[in-house]
Amino acid sequence: DTGTYVIGTWDGRMHVCSFSNSEHFLDTYNTLSSPVNQVEWSLFSPDVFLSCSANWTIQLWKLDSLTPKMRFTSVHSPVDSVKWSPNCSTVFAAVYRHRVEVWDLSSSTLLPTVVHHAAPGVTLTSVLFAKGSDCVLVGDSEGEVTVYKLKGFRNGKEKQVNSLDDIMHTVPGFFIGNHKVTWGVIWLQHHVVKARR
Repeated sequence: DTGTYVIGTWDGRMHVCSFSNSEHFLDTYNTLSSPVNQVEWSLFSPDVFLSCSANWTIQLWKLDSLTPKMRFTSVHSPVDSVKWSPNCSTVFAAVYRHRVEVWDLSSSTLLPTVVHHAAPGVTLTSVLFAKGSDCVLVGDSEGEVTVYKLKGFRNGKEKQVNSLDDIMHTVPGFFIGNHKVTWGVIWLQHHVVKARR
């Protein structure tokens, strides 16, 4: 439903809202008791979204379920930003204070596929996939944008919704369980772009 949206709160809840009913929440998701920093809708599945929070987790949700389908934690640091890839339904990027991660759930649900650390003293602030390319842009506290070129990720447009649904159905509850981890060869190139002040 295009009139439905989800908002995250500082107390760790997310509320499902509707443009047609602005007086009441349609539902409430109770995450852990820490601020929800961002909610990001899937570009391929209109009822699937990610949330990231100060409790070190990224959670994958379906609109019809009040418990997360999957939960990802790789480091003990708040997750400040998360974005879905516009090219592949199973790929998303996340920014922690001092690192950026790219996850491809078709390769692993346990570990990020790519991890890159910030320079000493630099705090990463935002992440964005460039449309129509295989680049990830990461903003930082120095006013710089670093462009990462990803190689080796699959980009087929067909069966994108099915790919994400298949992965979510292999996971019982919200626990990851024992899944076979397969790795592809992923190359990462990056360039720094200075912002004008």
